[in-house]
Amino acid sequence: MLALATGCGLINQPSRVTAKLFASHSGTPTDAGYPDLGDENTTRVFFNDLGWQLSIAELYVTTAGVTLVRCGEDEGTAIEMFWGSCPEDFIGSNDRQTLGLGAATLSEGRFCRLDVNFGPFIYDPEVDDHIVPDNPEVEGTTIFLRGIARRGEGDAREEVRFELTSDAELSVQIDISELEDGDPLHLADDPFGRNLTVVKFYDRFFDGIDFADYQPAELEAAILAGLEFDTVVYNGTPN
Repeated sequence: MLALATGCGLINQPSRVTAKLFASHSGTPTDAGYPDLGDENTTRVFFNDLGWQLSIAELYVTTAGVTLVRCGEDEGTAIEMFWGSCPEDFIGSNDRQTLGLGAATLSEGRFCRLDVNFGPFIYDPEVDDHIVPDNPEVEGTTIFLRGIARRGEGDAREEVRFELTSDAELSVQIDISELEDGDPLHLADDPFGRNLTVVKFYDRFFDGIDFADYQPAELEAAILAGLEFDTVVYNGTPN
């Protein structure tokens, strides 16, 4: 605790710490580590659970806001987003590469939940150095996706091109009550602040999709479910 001298004596003030939030993406890790699904600016290739080989040429997911919630409370503190809504380019950057989202300076305490809001990318020309996707079609979307699904060999080979643009809004509540060796995230006085990274395991976005007869609404629902159930928070950055 920091003690401040005043004319009336010493008053204890709560310590303050800055939490910095980052976004990242990856294939689902196994006991062997993280899978190699492709490098920066290259198509990501992997299989879904129904045997379709997916080649993802473009994938953007926009984070609209992040909130830290203290243990025992329902409402939290929203971080200040550096660039407003932030479109993350899953193909243009390497897996596990981090993208700064924003930061918040808070009084010390324990935090049990991180709320991540996904929503449409809205370009604000008044924001300095706003992240702007190379593809202008991403503006106004929460999810922007293009790829090819393949299955089978020879004459039986199937190939399906797919794409999705969605402006759906989704709030994901991530449990961080055991983030620090089984205990809640504890933010205390730290001159270097604390880094937290929100990681999406994007290869799971396509589970359950049979591309032979899929519908766009089904694909949208699967990706939204993946964002909800296959998004985790790392204390620091993934390695």
